[in-house]
Amino acid sequence: MSEVVIDVQSAFAGLLPVPAERGLAATERAGLSIASLSVRRGQRAAVRDRVAAHFGIALPDGARRVAAGAVAAAGTGPGTWLFTRENGANGLAADLKAAVGDTASVADQSDAYAVLRLTGPELRETLAKLVPLDLHPRAFKVGDVAATLASQIGVLLWRLEDGAEGQPVVELAVPRSMAGSLWQALR
Repeated sequence: MSEVVIDVQSAFAGLLPVPAERGLAATERAGLSIASLSVRRGQRAAVRDRVAAHFGIALPDGARRVAAGAVAAAGTGPGTWLFTRENGANGLAADLKAAVGDTASVADQSDAYAVLRLTGPELRETLAKLVPLDLHPRAFKVGDVAATLASQIGVLLWRLEDGAEGQPVVELAVPRSMAGSLWQALR
């Protein structure tokens, strides 16, 4: 059986960039492999052990994001995580499934989500108009994750380390079908 490779067009193709004078830079996270993992009943310890052994990640409790190398896991609910891998094509789900076996359910989400990295001096002010969260660094720390609404669009948002110039950095995962609407809200 041969592998079928599908060239998926960017969810943000043809959309104008956020104007630079707005103090916000948006970059699509193209090539990001995404998969969800949900623990099966009574298998939490086994999943934690297998993920740690295979990926070097200690799965977080709660809405936190941890990373080891190119792989990251964001807690999205009890016993549920969204994994990402840099330049992973669509192989992350298969690698996760091989690592956890029948202790968890794994689903490839690479083509389900579009992810934007946002940064800039006006990031918090811009997002304050879109999301009902306190994004002050004391309230939303590096590694925090939130499933929330951005201009009435369901998103998963996580905070990364500040950029080189000390500017905050967040990533937003949005269903591909809503990427254009999110882009317009950001503009």
